[in-house]
Amino acid sequence: MIRDNLTLSSWLLLGGLMQGGACLLLGPLSLLPTAAILLYRFIDHLLMACHITPNRYMTGSIPIKRSAQYPRPDGTFGSEPAGESIVVFHLGARCHHPLGMLAPGMKELGESADKMSRNMRANPVKYGLLGTSHWLKTDSPAGNETMTVFYLRDYAALHQFAHDDIHMEGVRWWSRIAKDHPHLAIYHETYLVPRGQWENIYINGFPTGIADTWFPVQAADDNTEKNPEVVEKWVRPLVDARDGVLRSASKRLQLTRLEGREKEHDDMIQKRQTTIVPPPVDSMNQFSTPVPHRLGSMSRRSGGKRSRTGCRTCRARRVKCDETPGACRRCTSAGRVCDGYEVQRLPLMRDSWTKISPELRSGFQWVITSDESRCFSYFQHHTVPTFREMFDSSLWQHLVLQIGQSEPAVYHATVALSAIHQDAESRGMPLAANFPGRSQGPWLRFAQEQLGRAFQSLTRRRASSDPWLRNVTLLCCLLFVLSDLLQGDYDDAFTYLQSGLRILCDLQAARELVAPTPRQELVERCLVAAFAQLDMSTAHYGLGGPLLCIDSLPNQWQSQPTSAVAFANLEEARAAFNLVTSAGYRFMISGEEMLLGDIECNYATIQSTQLRVRSLASRFWRSFEPFYHHSYHLLNRKEQRSVELIHLQYLGLMVSLETIPLADNPAALAAFTPAIEKIVSLAESIMTRFPERPTISIDVGVLPPLYNGALVCQDYRVRWRAIKLLRAWPHREGPFDSNWILALAEEALRLDLLADSAVSLDRDTAPSPSDDDKFAPGRMLQDLNDRRSRIKQSLAKTREGLDDGVSPADYLGAVKCVSGWSCMRAFRARFPDC
Repeated sequence: MIRDNLTLSSWLLLGGLMQGGACLLLGPLSLLPTAAILLYRFIDHLLMACHITPNRYMTGSIPIKRSAQYPRPDGTFGSEPAGESIVVFHLGARCHHPLGMLAPGMKELGESADKMSRNMRANPVKYGLLGTSHWLKTDSPAGNETMTVFYLRDYAALHQFAHDDIHMEGVRWWSRIAKDHPHLAIYHETYLVPRGQWENIYINGFPTGIADTWFPVQAADDNTEKNPEVVEKWVRPLVDARDGVLRSASKRLQLTRLEGREKEHDDMIQKRQTTIVPPPVDSMNQFSTPVPHRLGSMSRRSGGKRSRTGCRTCRARRVKCDETPGACRRCTSAGRVCDGYEVQRLPLMRDSWTKISPELRSGFQWVITSDESRCFSYFQHHTVPTFREMFDSSLWQHLVLQIGQSEPAVYHATVALSAIHQDAESRGMPLAANFPGRSQGPWLRFAQEQLGRAFQSLTRRRASSDPWLRNVTLLCCLLFVLSDLLQGDYDDAFTYLQSGLRILCDLQAARELVAPTPRQELVERCLVAAFAQLDMSTAHYGLGGPLLCIDSLPNQWQSQPTSAVAFANLEEARAAFNLVTSAGYRFMISGEEMLLGDIECNYATIQSTQLRVRSLASRFWRSFEPFYHHSYHLLNRKEQRSVELIHLQYLGLMVSLETIPLADNPAALAAFTPAIEKIVSLAESIMTRFPERPTISIDVGVLPPLYNGALVCQDYRVRWRAIKLLRAWPHREGPFDSNWILALAEEALRLDLLADSAVSLDRDTAPSPSDDDKFAPGRMLQDLNDRRSRIKQSLAKTREGLDDGVSPADYLGAVKCVSGWSCMRAFRARFPDC
């Protein structure tokens, strides 16, 4: 480093100056040491060049063609090149100052970097460090730029290092001096390289780059349970690459279409290898603890039927299992851990979804089966895009997939959710009902087994002090909630949700949503946002929420001046609307729980709360309206739909704020028919202009606004239009099920029509509307009666003893908390005989 702070000419001038000074002091005798050293070096190198003495410059070099590959957890190497994903991190610094390393701030910068590097090297398992390589840039006369390349197992560990105390101390120091030290430059680059997407080769060189790394492994011992956080030994990744799948770049990257171009290159390498005498085994293995071996060919045996039974380990290795009860002998005899047998298997499918990436290219550090791979692929390519359809989120864009590839608990939970989602979509997203003793298909049975594996993985780590475990636990909790909601298990889903919310309340994590701070996040912000969404929407389900109450926390938006300033982007508008929604839902829940007499007695309090929510909503609209009108055309199609959904929800929320205290006054509710008709018309417009209709979402979309149109409105025609929209889009928005809202709306309209003396099914006595009048009350009633009969026949297959007085609550099955749902309370208050 010191020598590269001066140019070559500067060093020659300094050397000449020193030699001249020595000549002045000592005379010609001062040349003797220089001449003697040069003569010794000349003779030494001449002997090495003539092969008289060993070439010490080749000591430690790689004598044959080798490649660095990712070892298995037991230290062996599989048959697949680049078998796991890796992270490559470049960290560099440069000084633009004539004093070089003596420049102001260079000493402190070097000490800070050295302290962080020593901390990472001292905790390689915690931070996932595999190795480093150090480089000096030579594009200038003096090499005043240095860079270190870090190789790591996963990005989560690197992210943890970046937010630990030592690194944050360096960040704070840099933020203080950066302005006054423009001659100091720092940079970093991060590359997340997926499994199967990296390759390397080393011939006659020294271990460098990823070849100069060490991988933590555990010794194979079937008699003891392994702790993944304890490293028993470290191994080098170098293996023989003279043939097999490591012979050429196209084979190492599994690009079979390019192998034909490399025939001439392969022939030259093969001819060269026949003339090379391999060195002794000791010198070949001096860099690696296990004996290097050649990766086998990846070609599968043609023909034959692959067995669908056997233990998980043998199925993942694609070898025949002897199926010994408990643990197969094929695994135990080879020193492998048998991962047990799967009780449930998925049926063979030949539809289009089986073509979605059946072989995953991302790295997993545990055994995965073909059924799990199939479901995880569906989750990655269909379920995740579905969740991102209404509103985008880094939770689904990055976090779930990243953690799912490094944490078995999250992986199994995503596989389970994918299986349940795929089963629901294949059946047309019917009403999710929890009937006792219901028969589950193979997809749901497989999902239950995967949920059990996820819960077991979490249980094994409950005593861990890893701070990242909070995110893993909360993410699993969220996936459990969604899985249970899709199956209609509301009681279990709400239990998991309350557990996750209590963890967030204890950590005060909700503050990060309304007033982010530069401190290290205890929980990923996108994960907190997802729980906050569910917390707000489940407030209507008798859980006593919202628990987080983000509208009551000090926040940046409400602290700004009240003048109308348009939102800068969609994320800002949505964050502000979430505050309005939280306040509005809290007011609505308190109003729905009051009887008419209670409302009259507490009218002053209700009015005060109502005015506060109105003020908050009005402030939101003053910032949203200019954003809606001036920035709409600048948004992409997906963002335009998100903006339209916020607009729709705002209109629905404003109607709900006014109608909640008037629930028992039909005459007063009739005054809101134009506003509700506007909501239904906007919903129709959105569904027409944006035909992509996701089947599941955490976020609220059209269902709460359509609830007003289908149940609150006093106009039959508007209610029928809302019911048609609910029928056209069966889906779920958090806890809201469109089928359940549809069932309530249809039954409420049917009972209202039956109670209306002007409506009759007798065509001879009924008014004679034109044949094309689809809004004729008689036709509506006939349609609703027909649908009710079909639903009753369907329910009779799962429940016995149903009579003509079947209630919409019977559609849900054994849900204990249904009596506390606000929609059910409103329905029974309106129709007490049902």
